[in-house]
Amino acid sequence: MLLVATWVLLAAGSFRCVSQAISPAARPVRIFVTDARLDRLPLYAAAIRVRQEISPTIWFVTGSPFADRRLAVLTDGAAQMTMFSRAGVDAAVLTPEWLTFGLPRLSKMIAGARFYSLSASLLDNAGQTIGHPFMVRRSGTAVVSAAGIALDSGDVLNHLAGVRYAAPGLAAGKAMALMRQRADLVGVMVEPHSSGSAWGADFTVNMDTSGVFAMTPSSDRARVNCYDVSADAGRLTARAVNLDQVKPDLDMARLLDSIRSAADSVAARSIPLPRSLWTPERLSVRLVEGLLTAGLADGFLCDSLFVADFQEPKDVGALVTLLRDPGRLAILKVQGDVLSGWPEELALRQGLSRSRLSRGLTYRVATTVEYLQRHPGIALPGFELSSRPFWTICQDILESGEVK
Repeated sequence: MLLVATWVLLAAGSFRCVSQAISPAARPVRIFVTDARLDRLPLYAAAIRVRQEISPTIWFVTGSPFADRRLAVLTDGAAQMTMFSRAGVDAAVLTPEWLTFGLPRLSKMIAGARFYSLSASLLDNAGQTIGHPFMVRRSGTAVVSAAGIALDSGDVLNHLAGVRYAAPGLAAGKAMALMRQRADLVGVMVEPHSSGSAWGADFTVNMDTSGVFAMTPSSDRARVNCYDVSADAGRLTARAVNLDQVKPDLDMARLLDSIRSAADSVAARSIPLPRSLWTPERLSVRLVEGLLTAGLADGFLCDSLFVADFQEPKDVGALVTLLRDPGRLAILKVQGDVLSGWPEELALRQGLSRSRLSRGLTYRVATTVEYLQRHPGIALPGFELSSRPFWTICQDILESGEVK
């Protein structure tokens, strides 16, 4: 009897060892890559969480999370950052598009997020990365590290005051050297899509390089690309996850609905209607005069700010859809001798005229980022973005009932 009892105890201990050996924490990490569409996030979160019960996971997101401009503007970027944090995203690449919120706002959002905003090639004046140069995470049997590289796309936002662009190769090389000291498996996430060098990484995301495994998300929006990393972190095997039978995560779906409802509530806030129909020209004049009177700038560039079929500003939502770029105002500092030769649509504050501009003085000119993107020649390095979203400034001017 004693022999049988001993055998049972030994067997039970063996079963516990086997159970521990195959527990999820001891399995190889699986890396998932998805696009950044908010409407798909509840579905992606559900698919990934199911697989977290089987093995450890790391979730990379590619593309711009702020593609929904109206939601990004009405929440000042908070909606996207909240969704990513609550969904369990591990890392996303910080691209120049994120700079449309201005550096102070962007820094605050990054600090409050529960995921890595990877940016090894966007630097501030002190040479420090804007965001996180790379992430390091122990997951399963390996320590995984990834850096984010934003390729120079010629975006005018790279000329923002306090921002400079580092050459991708140098930025990646510096990050790779540091990651190799900390991780078993290192990778590089690149935005936008590129076919450039892999910079010696074990894996890449958003690259299509001959002879190098590329973790490029499927063009099929209904799929998530899943990648298994072997226990020795030396091999990657692509496996696509079919989402046809996956139901969206209810908590994430409710969160998205609540965020959209809150944004709709803001958009439904009434702006007093004018007594007569407003033409685009009249609205443009009212807003520009209000901006200049408020002392925000000495001049304003506005040639096609509103859509042609505009009739009247019924509410904030309508106003937001009218603004070609409803982000922040771009403030440029221009000397008088240069400003005198600028386009005819330049409106100057009261008391200034082109003939009265002092050649040696510097003037502040406001415009939209959208205008600068259409006229990159005037996007002088070192321009700033207003601290407030443009649409809130416009709302104040219209609600005041008079030019401020």
